[in-house]
Amino acid sequence: MNGDDRIIREPERRKKTGLSRATWWRLERDGKAPRRRKLSANAVGWLASEIDRWRESLFQ
Repeated sequence: MNGDDRIIREPERRKKTGLSRATWWRLERDGKAPRRRKLSANAVGWLASEIDRWRESLFQ
């Protein structure tokens, strides 16, 4: 495990993956990308470690 269990928000998720919000949503919906976590009524985020593992899995 990466050990980076901090929550990242949309701008950093976009920077790490290079994918638009709509493309990422489709991948999440289809179970092909880490799912967002609800932080509050109007906020979501992702675990940085899950995003990093997902990126690494693309090149295996």
